[in-house]
Amino acid sequence: MENDIVSEKLELLRKKDEQAFNEFSGAFETGSCHKGEILVPMYKTCDRLYIVQSGIAKQFRHKEDGSEYITWFSFKGDLLVAFASFVTQEPSKEAIKIIEDCEYISISRKMCYELASKYHAVETFFRELLEIYYIQSDERLFFLQSFTAKQKYNHILKEMPHFLQRLPQKELSSFLGIKRETLSRIRKYS
Repeated sequence: MENDIVSEKLELLRKKDEQAFNEFSGAFETGSCHKGEILVPMYKTCDRLYIVQSGIAKQFRHKEDGSEYITWFSFKGDLLVAFASFVTQEPSKEAIKIIEDCEYISISRKMCYELASKYHAVETFFRELLEIYYIQSDERLFFLQSFTAKQKYNHILKEMPHFLQRLPQKELSSFLGIKRETLSRIRKYS
């Protein structure tokens, strides 16, 4: 598993309050999408929270020229949500697209908020995930804005090797903000 933070937090929820855990986990529904499908369309409101069970999804926005700007990838065990839209219930400025056939479990925003109101342990679960999400987002922003292309590649190699093993070069170069040719050259000489 590439990421087990959500699993760890769910296990903590189970230990803190088994009734809350049972009601929360029982509210999830299973689903799947095929490669190329849009899970959360841009400019639509995101009203579900997903946890990836298998496959890969990407989150992206469009630049002024219409090209994609990839903001993140989600793998098995990852939380997947157009977060700003989920919280504000305004149309999403980003989309979520499946890049490898994907299975997931999901829960509605309404149910998330109801259970967070009903159980302090569920509210804590969400707060802790939000804290982790923020820290990861902050670290990602720093490395994408301040590292050279080679430093970005080395960071991915060290911290997220599954990105190099599982992502198409086109997707990875877009995320890193470098040309495919540059990424190929860096990989060749590293």
